[in-house]
Amino acid sequence: MLKEGMTFTLEKTVGPNETARVLCSGAAEVFSTPMLLAFMENTAFTLAENNLAEGESTVGLSANLKHLKANAVGDKITCTARLDKIEGKKLTFYETVEYEGDIVGEAVHERYIINMEKFMAKMKR
Repeated sequence: MLKEGMTFTLEKTVGPNETARVLCSGAAEVFSTPMLLAFMENTAFTLAENNLAEGESTVGLSANLKHLKANAVGDKITCTARLDKIEGKKLTFYETVEYEGDIVGEAVHERYIINMEKFMAKMKR
């Protein structure tokens, strides 16, 4: 059951296929902003997924992201998602990504609870 204030943390090591250069979001061989967002989304998604009823899931609605510091390939980073607000089926998360105690990214991220069967049926129209 989802409750405001819940947190969930994931760790990962920045891989060579996650750089700005590889993803065409910049020229530097550093962790890309698109992958930072994906890491944050995955953390919030997992928090929600672990606490929803069978047959339910979430989809992303929005993200207001700040990428504050660069990370090199091989850096071990940690993302923590906190569920700040539940408004019906809309979930609002605050997320931070840290490296060695420094915040390298933060975001306010919204997700929406869906019934997977109904959602996918609409996609098959």
